Amino acid sequence: MDDLGEQPRFEVKQIVEQKPFIRPSYVNFMKKQWFPINDSLALEVVNRADWEQRGVKDILEKRPDDKQTLYIPKDLQLWEMIGIMEVVDRDTFANKPERRDEAKKKLRELGKIFENAGIYIAQRLSTIDQGKDIARVLAEELYGYGQSLTSGEFEKKQTIDAIASHDLTPSEIDAVDRFLAGDTLYQSRQAGTEKKSAGDPLQKEKLYETERQKTLAQFFKVSEKAFELERKNESGELQVNTNHLKPWQSDTPFHHAFIVKIKKAMKQKIETPKREFETAIFRRGLEKLVSEMKERGWRHSVNSLFEKLGIDLRIEQRKLSDALNIGRLKAELESVRKTADTTKISTQERKIANIIQKAVSNFPFQSRANNPSEIVKNQYINCVGASILGGILMREAGLNYLVGDMPNHSILFLVTNDNHVERRDMLKLLSNVELTDEMITGTKNDGSPMTVSDIIVFSQKPYPEGLMFDIKNEKYRDKLDRLQRRQKQFLAVFSPEYGQQIQVLSNIGNALFSLGYYEESIEAYRQTVIAYTKYPYVYYNLGGNFFNLRYYKEAIKAHQQAIAINPHFVHSYNGLGNALSSLGRKEEAIEAYQKFIDLADIQKEERWIKRAEKIIAELKNK
Repeated sequence: MDDLGEQPRFEVKQIVEQKPFIRPSYVNFMKKQWFPINDSLALEVVNRADWEQRGVKDILEKRPDDKQTLYIPKDLQLWEMIGIMEVVDRDTFANKPERRDEAKKKLRELGKIFENAGIYIAQRLSTIDQGKDIARVLAEELYGYGQSLTSGEFEKKQTIDAIASHDLTPSEIDAVDRFLAGDTLYQSRQAGTEKKSAGDPLQKEKLYETERQKTLAQFFKVSEKAFELERKNESGELQVNTNHLKPWQSDTPFHHAFIVKIKKAMKQKIETPKREFETAIFRRGLEKLVSEMKERGWRHSVNSLFEKLGIDLRIEQRKLSDALNIGRLKAELESVRKTADTTKISTQERKIANIIQKAVSNFPFQSRANNPSEIVKNQYINCVGASILGGILMREAGLNYLVGDMPNHSILFLVTNDNHVERRDMLKLLSNVELTDEMITGTKNDGSPMTVSDIIVFSQKPYPEGLMFDIKNEKYRDKLDRLQRRQKQFLAVFSPEYGQQIQVLSNIGNALFSLGYYEESIEAYRQTVIAYTKYPYVYYNLGGNFFNLRYYKEAIKAHQQAIAINPHFVHSYNGLGNALSSLGRKEEAIEAYQKFIDLADIQKEERWIKRAEKIIAELKNK
């Protein structure tokens, strides 16, 4: 307890000091589901004393079976994960020294941003009238966490005056501006200030500083008010009338929604080391595909045939990357790129993508085959496995691509040098579709329409939230299979590694759910939504897990979250009806079921529509 006592604050310290490996469900998930993505690495959770005795260099230990064990202390904290991740990455990329410290550098840079954000707020504390105590604590905690990330050691708390005494360069201030404000507000503020200053550098900087102070003062003023209203609401002093709301609409007061939104954003940023550690394990699986995946062809067929006869023939299969001459294709592409001829470059990019797509589509389909280790061993793939395998080969060849998430399907988007975006289903040949502005609908943060050029810009500088848009034209919807009529069917695109990781997590959750392992499935889905907070399908599946475990209130929250992201996400209205009905909230359940009936595809959802109509009739007769 500090000198603020019970005064409101953003719980940065609570997030920073979390210890994920204390939770048995997380340890089980990592041991049984995540580490097997690359079966050369096993996890062992030990006490702190034993771990420290090993020293950082010996936390990765070779075993007699040529595999390795990674030792992690049970009380591992977020800032310590950088050192663990560094050890894993250096081993993973032993033959690619240029990639060994990529993730470490990224996290050190994030730590510097946190540190500088604390300094930035501390230096402007005197300009904040309302919410000053909230601002002070936030500055101290952001600075302390940033220091721990950049130094790799736990840093003692510094006074606010000591924090404010540090100098920031103009570029560091600018980076914090963008970090705190977000790209849209930052760019809007930049443009407005440029216009007002009329090219005068001194006037421009003065205006910038005024805007910084104004933005901070407004933010902490609203924060203080929101915390106060939240406290009154929790104590019952504030009465909120929610009788006018539909059951799928949130009854969360606006002030609470503001606090929740900010806390979620902070939590996602602060937990970056945890996600990057998980990604380090996933990267290891991707490298396994590159180094060990064999070609599909007559050699494999002969081996399989003789294996069925009990004969271990073992005709050597070539590595897939060697069979496709990925190294030569990359060299050829680099040579063409030196010509600066956009048409020639794009033609070569499409040629390489076609070669990879043909090879990947040749592997047989199996519904759950997306684990890299299992893909290498069994040579089966599902849509996610096809995107992972095709994507990693495209990356090795030097192509620019994004991962696309459709309803129950994974695809890739090839971004070519001539600024075209092609949808590529790696399971199918002759199924490619070029995206056009008229095909997509969606809005950017500033409210302007989304275009193909926005996807291209995103591919150059992707961010975790991804891009989400809808297919608006029936002519093009027919080309993109799995899209249901009468509904908005959002597509989301992500950076390759990030998007593939999200999809594998989701598929693990689906597999566990189908096997009835609901608690374990919830852990997988939780990891998915931590990585990507705008994933309606996962919230829907979380709702199903909670319902099966009879956690009906949690199921309602999960389905409301899915609907908040996509109001046309039809299945969550059905799930919401089930949970509401189980709690005896009859009228609300009827409204949810009716909403499902109104939105559902009559042809594809006939059985579920009839079920919902039957339940409505039964509820009305009670």
